[in-house]
Amino acid sequence: PIPVEIVAHEKPLEVLQNLVAPLLSPLASAGLVIVVVIFMLMEREDLRDRFIRLVGYGDLHRTTQALQDAGKRVGQYLLMQLVVNIVYAVPITIGLWVLGIPNALLWGMLALALRFVPYIGPIIGALLPLFLALAVAPGWALLLWTAALFIVMELITGNVIEPWLYGSRTGLSPLAIIVAAIFWTWLWGPLGLVLSTPLTVCLVVLGRHVPQFEFLDVLFGNEPVLEPHARLYQRLLAGDPDEATDHAEEFLEDKYLFEFYDKVAIPALLLGEHDRMRGVLDDEQRRLLAGSAETLVANLDDSAQQEAEEEEDEPEAAASGDDKAGERKASERKPGEDKEVDEAE
Repeated sequence: PIPVEIVAHEKPLEVLQNLVAPLLSPLASAGLVIVVVIFMLMEREDLRDRFIRLVGYGDLHRTTQALQDAGKRVGQYLLMQLVVNIVYAVPITIGLWVLGIPNALLWGMLALALRFVPYIGPIIGALLPLFLALAVAPGWALLLWTAALFIVMELITGNVIEPWLYGSRTGLSPLAIIVAAIFWTWLWGPLGLVLSTPLTVCLVVLGRHVPQFEFLDVLFGNEPVLEPHARLYQRLLAGDPDEATDHAEEFLEDKYLFEFYDKVAIPALLLGEHDRMRGVLDDEQRRLLAGSAETLVANLDDSAQQEAEEEEDEPEAAASGDDKAGERKASERKPGEDKEVDEAE
C-alpha cells in the first residue's frame, strides 16, 4: 500500500487570522477601557457635580471632604508607586549592564513600566531578559545570575521598600487589594488590574464619608472595625483567652496595666453584665466567660509585677539622684562657703 499524507496549505491571511484572533478580545477590552477613562477625564467636572448631586447634595462639606480625601490618597499611591518602581528599575538596569545583557537600559525601562501592573507585571518584565540571557551565553551561569538579580530586587522592594513608603496611604487591607485585583481584572481585563487599587481606594473613601456605603469601608479598609473592649469581650465569650492576651499585650506596649483594666477590661465585662441582664447568656457561657477572664488576669501577672518593680525603682532612682546632686553642689563650693551654708541651714 502507498501511504497517503494530506497536507493542508494555509494561506498567509489565514495564518495571520489564527495568530491575531486570540488577541482581539483583550485588545478590544483594553481599548474600550482607555476610551472610557479618557472621556471620564475630559468630563471630570460634570461627573463630579453629578456625583455630588446623587450622593451628598444634603451635606456638601462632607462630600467635598470625601472627594479631596480620595484624590489625595490616589495621588499619594501613584507617586509612591512611581518612586518604588524607579528604585526597583535602577539596580536592575545596572545589574543587567554588569552581567553583559544587551540593551540593559531598555529592559530596565520596561521593568519600570510593567511594574505598574500588579502581580504579573514584574514576572513579564523578568522573562524577557531571562530569555535573552539564555540565548546570548552558553551554559546556565548567566541565566541564574539574571534570575537571582530579579528575585533579590523583588524581595527587597516588596518586603522593605513598599511597606516603608506606602504605609497606610491607601487605607486598604492586603486582602482587599487581592480581591480588588481579581474583580477588576475579571471586569476590565489587564487594564482593570492596573486600575484596581485606585478604584478600590475611591470606594473605601466613599464608604468612610457616606453612611449608605459604610459597608465598603468595613469590608476593604485597614482600620479596626471593633472597639478594643468589644473585641476583648468577643474573645472572652468565645473562650479564647490566648488571643485576648495577645490583644492586651499590644495595648500594654504603649499603656499601663491599670489603663488596660480601666479602658478595656472593665467595659468588656460590663458588656457581659448587660447581656446577662438581658437573659442572653446561659450558665455555660457565663462560666466560660468567667474562666477566660481569670486566665487573662493570670496571663497578665508578669506585666503587673514588672510595673510594680518599675514603680519601686523610680523613688530609689529619684532619691539617689537628689543625693548625687547634693554631693555635686557640695563639691562645687568654695572653701569659705561651707560655714555660710551651715549657718543658712
